[in-house]
Amino acid sequence: MVNVEALNMTESVGNYVKRRRVPVIMPDTYTVYFVPAISGESIAHGYQQVLAEVAVNNNLNVCDLCKQGILLKSTNNEVLKYALKITTFSDIDDLEAQIVNKCVVEDIGGFMYAQKEKNLKRTSNFYVGYMIPVKEALEGTVIEPQLQTRYALGTPFVKREEERRVLGQMIYYVEISSSSYVFSFDFDSKFVGKATFSAGRVGTPLVNDRKQRVIVALQALKKFLIEFMFGAKKTRYLPVVDWESLVIAVSDDVWTIPSSFTKNYIERAEQKLKAVNYNTKLFVYPRDGGFEEVINRAISEALNRTSL
Repeated sequence: MVNVEALNMTESVGNYVKRRRVPVIMPDTYTVYFVPAISGESIAHGYQQVLAEVAVNNNLNVCDLCKQGILLKSTNNEVLKYALKITTFSDIDDLEAQIVNKCVVEDIGGFMYAQKEKNLKRTSNFYVGYMIPVKEALEGTVIEPQLQTRYALGTPFVKREEERRVLGQMIYYVEISSSSYVFSFDFDSKFVGKATFSAGRVGTPLVNDRKQRVIVALQALKKFLIEFMFGAKKTRYLPVVDWESLVIAVSDDVWTIPSSFTKNYIERAEQKLKAVNYNTKLFVYPRDGGFEEVINRAISEALNRTSL
């Protein structure tokens, strides 16, 4: 439940700042609603900022740009030289190995190196999508513009040139919304610290600290969830947040939670577990304890798995 938020804005039209909207279909009637949303890019950026911070605190390699929350990653040769201090490489496999070694964020979050002569892609090891209002709140979700003013009384700095007069204030509008949102986050540790680009080398270890990288990724996820560390305009539109429910699955193979778009997703997750189980264990809030307690137990379970 997120009240009075402006976590994902799109554009300014004059003095009007618009909130991100997406079309969502109501399952029962197939009616389309345009509702507030927070993009997967926004959520992913927030997680990777936390990941960079946690990795640095654990003495793992993070490139100079990711340390600052600037996620250009290994886009081209100029970025390689500036952020990762990579000036030479023998082939594209050597480049992948160097980048993965020098930056945990690019190892876990992926990158796209695009030069005319060579290209290299590393797919992210975590997956996240848009936050959208839950089905039961869809019809009641609204976006409302709020009038704001900035005063400059007694100064010559705010004026309308065509009228040649000093104004006392600047008026602008910011769209806000409140809703019960849903989103999913999947993390697959299988290729952390391993080669993924060349077909003959997929799965080849590239680092000596793979287990520590997985631990840091999970610690970052824990902090990300507990502290709600993503979204824009939080300096003046810090939202009122209350987690209503959460399900974390820890599994030895890919096992995704059913869509949380409808409130019975916990029951559907338990039904799926009865039919598909790869040594999978579910941790449910609030049924299994407090929010932080459930996350701590799930992360501890993941860290204890021998598959790391």
